Amino acid sequence: MTKLKNWIRLGIVLLLSIGGAIVLIRSPFFDITKIDSLAPDFHYNAISMSATIGGFLFTGISILISVIDKERIKRLWDNSYLDNLCRSAFVGMIANITTIIVAFLLIFLDADKQVVNILIDVEITTLIVGIVFFAWCIKHLIFVISKLK
Repeated sequence: MTKLKNWIRLGIVLLLSIGGAIVLIRSPFFDITKIDSLAPDFHYNAISMSATIGGFLFTGISILISVIDKERIKRLWDNSYLDNLCRSAFVGMIANITTIIVAFLLIFLDADKQVVNILIDVEITTLIVGIVFFAWCIKHLIFVISKLK
């Protein structure tokens, strides 16, 4: 039952973060032309931020792997309580890698304005998803660290 709950939570957080990003992008307060006018600096900053967050997520997974031999952590792992930590880290890393790829495309690709706007939407959405899953992964990692004491 825990595994099913973990998958449901992961799906809900993913859908809410994508939905929130789409609502933000479509809101009248958000203007893509301002992002387009900041190019390429905005895209370089998105690459830097995504690479940093992706590195922290990878480090979180490494910490988890290094403490898996502790009896308390092994018990949490065996009972599927750490599944969402790993899954949220992987979703966050995938979102950050997608942000980096799209940002590079926006820097080096000379495309139609409509394609650029779609790529900016994807870049912002994956950036938001990466940040949300980073925060969620940190929450799970704090839980694991608190169990080590």
